[in-house]
Amino acid sequence: MISQQESRENFQENINSKNIDSKSNLVKKPKIAILSLKNSYGYGGVLSSLKVAHDFCKKYFDPTVFFLGFEPTISTSLKKLKFTSTVQNLNYCGMKCVEIGSRWAFWEPGHYKFNLKFWEEQLKGYDYFLAVSGTCICAHPLTLLNKKFGMLVSTPYNDDRSRRVDELHGIRYLIDRMANKKMHFIEKQILQSSNFIWALSNYSKKEFEKIIQNPTSKIICCGHPIDFESLPKLDNKEESVIIAVGRFSDPRKNIDMLLRVFGKLCRYMPNLKLYVVGKAPEQNRIKQFAKLPFFQNVIFTGQVSARDLESLYQRASLMLLTSYQEGFGIVGLEALLHGIPIVATNCGGPADYIINDLTGYLVEINDDEEMVRRTVSILSDKEKLCLM
Repeated sequence: MISQQESRENFQENINSKNIDSKSNLVKKPKIAILSLKNSYGYGGVLSSLKVAHDFCKKYFDPTVFFLGFEPTISTSLKKLKFTSTVQNLNYCGMKCVEIGSRWAFWEPGHYKFNLKFWEEQLKGYDYFLAVSGTCICAHPLTLLNKKFGMLVSTPYNDDRSRRVDELHGIRYLIDRMANKKMHFIEKQILQSSNFIWALSNYSKKEFEKIIQNPTSKIICCGHPIDFESLPKLDNKEESVIIAVGRFSDPRKNIDMLLRVFGKLCRYMPNLKLYVVGKAPEQNRIKQFAKLPFFQNVIFTGQVSARDLESLYQRASLMLLTSYQEGFGIVGLEALLHGIPIVATNCGGPADYIINDLTGYLVEINDDEEMVRRTVSILSDKEKLCLM
């Protein structure tokens, strides 16, 4: 057996051997490829994890982020009868990135396999590989190319997609059903071939072990770091302000429960205001609530700046989290940093930091009455609110 000290020395020696530039005789950082997903809305759990991983890697490596792209300019487009894909370099949120266009975007099992030659070419010359995403699927090219790699991931494939799939219809639903079995095989293959897995929560760790069908020491629960060097002030709280943060265009966030619960809360506390922060749901999803009296107390802010979100956190007295599933729920940690207790559904990751009677309460999914009861018990008791 190799001791931890010997392992560290071997690792350092390996890095040093890759770091010498023979021409300039200067020490160079080893190159690391970080595979992830790009979103168009510029926030969310995947981006938060990616930034943390990228900033950490930047201290010791030369990182480049790799994405699979679906824009018609670089990928196959049936509308434009364009059947080729290309590669482009870009800057994404201050990170050096390479985007590789997809082939036949509608067939998910082929997203990486159909353009593997691009991935093989672009990943040449990299010393280390890391995948950072919600699910592990972005690491598929690393498995196909037999690379050694680690992952920072938060949720199983099916949990991430189940609510969205339920809303598919016609040919899209049929294609998804046809692809689903293959995607489960790909997910298991990736999890088994990875060298280590950082799971964001105990929930995700257990779920990954179920998929692998074998408890393994290569999976650990790592959580998510929060910067608290500058602690926020807690003297601006407004007892009438509740906040919910997330991408509410995603059915997984369960906007229906959020609005049902808030409507019932307003019967007890008519002056309450609910700030719904993040990408708003489609109008047809909330139109059943729009004519009800409480709805005038709901403020959909859309995506806000970091400064405006900070201001809302400083004002809010309580957070509601109504998701069907969360791999971790980073917004919950942000709320706790700002002294905001949370009443959340027992949807996975939040169980790591929501402790009943201390930081908030967990209730069952779609148990509106229990969420209302727990919320009222906090907001109507100033001493409890202050302690939490």
